[in-house]
Amino acid sequence: MVKNIYNLLMIWLLLSFMSAQPAWAHTALKSSNIEHGSVLSDAPDHLEIVFGSAVGLVGIVLKDGGDQAIDLAYEKPKSMQKSFSITLPTLEAGKYTFYWRTVAKDGHVMKGEIAFTVT
Repeated sequence: MVKNIYNLLMIWLLLSFMSAQPAWAHTALKSSNIEHGSVLSDAPDHLEIVFGSAVGLVGIVLKDGGDQAIDLAYEKPKSMQKSFSITLPTLEAGKYTFYWRTVAKDGHVMKGEIAFTVT
């Protein structure tokens, strides 16, 4: 009898953790038109980033190889979206890193970067 109660308790605990899992699952960067680490012969005119679910884009920065920020004329959307398109200025040959920061519906902040080189 005690073993049956123990088994039922273990099953209940397992099921309770499984049902809470979606609340822990945060969205991630799903794709972008520029892959991290890519070497491009032509400078891109925009950067497209797509997430697994709608997020708020709360911060973006583009830096050159000298760690200097490059001005991006980008107005952040007021609503959450899955896809964002950022127009890039004319980029000379060199190394660049695009940093992004988002917030999910549950308030979880996520950040990442996409480094690329223009030859």
